[in-house]
Amino acid sequence: MKISISLVISLFLLVGACAPRHSAVQDGRPIPPHDAYYYYILGYEADLDNRWDDAIANYKKALNYDPESLFLMLQLSYLFQRSGKFPESLAIAEDVVARNPDYIPALMHIGELYNSQKRIGDAIEIYKRIIQIEPDNNRALLYLGTLYYYNGELDLAAETLHSLLDRDPYNFIALDYLGLVYIDGKDYANAEHYLRKALDVRPESDNIYYKLGIINEINENIDAAEKNYKKALRYNPHNAKARERLSQVYLKQKTVDKAILELETLSYMQPDNVDIHVRLGLLYLEETKYEKAVEEFRISLEAKPEDTQIRYYLAIALEELNQMDEAISELKLILSEEPKNVNAFLHLAYIYSKMEKTDEAIDMYKEILNFDKTKPEIFVYLSIALMKKKDYTEAEKWLNEALEQFADNSDVHFNRAVLFDKMGNFGAMVQSLRKAIELDPDNADALNYLGYSFADRNINLDESLSLISRALEIKPGNGFIIDSLGWVYFRKGKYKEAIERLIRAVDITQDDPVILEHLGDVYNADGQTEKAIELWEKAIQFHHKEEGLKQRVEKKLRQLNINSRTE
Repeated sequence: MKISISLVISLFLLVGACAPRHSAVQDGRPIPPHDAYYYYILGYEADLDNRWDDAIANYKKALNYDPESLFLMLQLSYLFQRSGKFPESLAIAEDVVARNPDYIPALMHIGELYNSQKRIGDAIEIYKRIIQIEPDNNRALLYLGTLYYYNGELDLAAETLHSLLDRDPYNFIALDYLGLVYIDGKDYANAEHYLRKALDVRPESDNIYYKLGIINEINENIDAAEKNYKKALRYNPHNAKARERLSQVYLKQKTVDKAILELETLSYMQPDNVDIHVRLGLLYLEETKYEKAVEEFRISLEAKPEDTQIRYYLAIALEELNQMDEAISELKLILSEEPKNVNAFLHLAYIYSKMEKTDEAIDMYKEILNFDKTKPEIFVYLSIALMKKKDYTEAEKWLNEALEQFADNSDVHFNRAVLFDKMGNFGAMVQSLRKAIELDPDNADALNYLGYSFADRNINLDESLSLISRALEIKPGNGFIIDSLGWVYFRKGKYKEAIERLIRAVDITQDDPVILEHLGDVYNADGQTEKAIELWEKAIQFHHKEEGLKQRVEKKLRQLNINSRTE
């Protein structure tokens, strides 16, 4: 690189002005030695070309010829800093200050070096010293204020920045940092005041709009936050922090589709950001966009194959796509890394249950109980799976063991009641249900089960109505509880009320065969034979959901046919 004659002359004068002792003087200014000047120019030229080793070598040669030049020493210090040699840079700068304690450029440089090395306290002392020497040094005052802020000394930061603004009211950085000081001090009114003043200076500052959005969120003014984040992005579409916060605002507003769009944009901007891919995957999962969720989780796992939580999400998405074998494979990979991952075991058991692989589900629950018997729900899940196999003895064994540890657990007593019901022990069932309700008066399942059991046997109908009504207050939209209410009205001979409830229950559950059968029974009792036949025949279509229903309903249809012929 070549430098101009005018630049050479100006450099000559600059070097001369900064060198305290030389062999000659011209017009009252020392003239630097010729060789010092020559090597300085070579060093400067190399510095401009980023040939730092050559620059350092030439500056050192210049100093050999002019060892008293504080200017040359400081230039060498700057060069060491740019080339990443901070200890060498600091040593030279401190030597300069030792020779001239009031040399402001060297002090400013030392302050910068201390700050870069996180020596905040030392940097603060340097800038305080500069201001004592040169009270009108606004740069030093600004640095001091920001360092107080980073050091958590908010009062001193505010005082220093206010002093600077008294002299320079349009100092954008001071206004910006004063806004941060007040945000950290939770004085949001003042924070907004100074940030808006900063906007008067730079109306298109995206970071100021971003900070205003943060204040809006803190004050729960979500609409205003959205507007400020959008303004930040209007002026700087690459402001990742503003886009990130805007996505969070959209989630708070329940506009998941907009949040997804922002995160998709972020993923293009930051393709290696695993967190964004994971969050996108979770939102796709929530929005039932399972294929996209799988894609995002797979991208995430490429970067973090050891992350079992991401793999768990992937397994859930694969299961939703009915890719059961792949979901199982992912869950087993988790267990190979974390042999005691309860969630992986539970989800494996859930998938096996969906696949009608009851034995495999049972094995999963037992595997958990081999290392963890602190969760009553595991005992319950195991007993349900065993009941599905009609292995009532084994189910009772595990529920009894659960009761030894969790005698006050309402769900354990409830499932024990279900077991007794399947075993035909009505008295023990009632006793267990009453205990479950005693332990948890809001156990809607236990209230409904007991109320329905009474109604089905046509006993204790007033208590049955009370129990089911309480259950319905807890779960007002539950179709099965509404069915129970219709059934108890039927037992009480209130066919109109029964039909009204059962029609609603059918609308909610759609294809539950027992509820369809119940409605058919009530229509039949009410003399509406054609409707009864229609409902019973529909119930048979879904008989696979209820063991024994097909035979039971076909018997009713045959009996109805026989009766009609007899008549």
